[in-house]
Amino acid sequence: MSVPEPTDMEERRHLPRHRTFLQGRVFYNNRHQSADCIIRELTDDGARLSFTDPVALPHAFELHIPNRDQTARVETEWNHGTEIGVSFAKTDAHGAATIAPAINAATNEQSPLERIEKLEKELAALRRRISEIEMKSS
Repeated sequence: MSVPEPTDMEERRHLPRHRTFLQGRVFYNNRHQSADCIIRELTDDGARLSFTDPVALPHAFELHIPNRDQTARVETEWNHGTEIGVSFAKTDAHGAATIAPAINAATNEQSPLERIEKLEKELAALRRRISEIEMKSS
C-alpha cells in the first residue's frame, strides 16, 4: 500500500498556523480604496483573511493590523469569495523586510490565557463596532 501524495495545500502549510481573530484592513489602488477584514490565521509566510462580502482585490496589496499598528505587503495566493489566502512579500515597496515575523512573535509570546483575554476584548470591540454600524444604517 502506498502513502498518498500530499496535496498542494498541505505542502504549502509547512509552517505552524496560529489561529487569530484580529481586525484587519486591506489597502489597494494606491491606498485610495480599502476593505475591512478579519485575520483568521497567521504563519511567518502568510495569512487567511475573511471578508463579510466577496471583494475584488489586486494580486498585491497592503494588510494593516490596526490594534498592532503594523502593515505588511501581501500577495494573493488563493481566493474563495469571502476568504483570501495571502503570502507576505519578502520585501515591501521600499525594499524593507516585511513585518510577518513580528506579527507572529507577538502572538507566540502570549500564554493561552493572555491570548484568550485579548481575543475576548477584540471580540467585544468588534461587537461594539457592528452595533454602531447597525445603528447608523437604521
